[in-house]
Amino acid sequence: MLAFAILSSSMSLAGNALAAAEIRIGGTGGALGTMRLLGDAFSKQHADIKVIVLPSLGTSGAIKAVPKGQLDVGLSSRPLTEDEVKLGVRSAEYARTPLVFAVATKTAVKSLTLAQMADIYSGKTVNWPGGAQIRPVLRQAGDDTTRQLKLMSREMDAALTIAEQREGMPFATTDQEAADKAEGIPGAIGVMTLSLILSEGRDLRALTLDGADPTVANGSTGKYPHAKRCFLVTKLEPSPEVRLFKSFMESSAGREVLIRTGHWIP
Repeated sequence: MLAFAILSSSMSLAGNALAAAEIRIGGTGGALGTMRLLGDAFSKQHADIKVIVLPSLGTSGAIKAVPKGQLDVGLSSRPLTEDEVKLGVRSAEYARTPLVFAVATKTAVKSLTLAQMADIYSGKTVNWPGGAQIRPVLRQAGDDTTRQLKLMSREMDAALTIAEQREGMPFATTDQEAADKAEGIPGAIGVMTLSLILSEGRDLRALTLDGADPTVANGSTGKYPHAKRCFLVTKLEPSPEVRLFKSFMESSAGREVLIRTGHWIP
């Protein structure tokens, strides 16, 4: 009886340890909604592993958290720098998604040109057709999204420099805050990924830009040229659970989630 009790207790402890297996994921906000959906789909196949997706930490925050063991998987919107590689982490690109200008669905505008966007940021154009004030939502000067916007054209680079000095401009520190303000501020326009809009069910419209619709098909062919690259950051020797999760992402079930949420596989 004693031997049976010890065996039963050992089996129970082993079962609890297995049930407690976790994968902690965090990083750039644009990828979080998709990761939650991937985590849900993964857990249906692996009920013994819990996927925890944390609130937005940003790319740099995620890269710093992985080697410290605070995250098992970091989500980055850019490749690692040489200094970051020295931290003992590696990154792998898993998908790309269109980087879009978005407005609330109740806003009538459906398309703009890059030149018109530059005029909006610089303050040359301040009203939508119909008279409503345009409220562009800004991000930090050193943010990767801001960097990408400035690289779109010389006019955009100059316009964003002007916008950063304009008073009363809405400002967002995370992708989720940018989406919140684009949805909630009358006349607002924000910059975010198509994947964020789709994966989080946002009440936002991604605008056609220079005649090109920001779709997965147009992104994959280059017809729509503006995209966010999506990277997984892990330790050099990730845990068995992380390796299993990465394999799931590469499976047909994982790819279906990625494509459904506005990604293509490079």
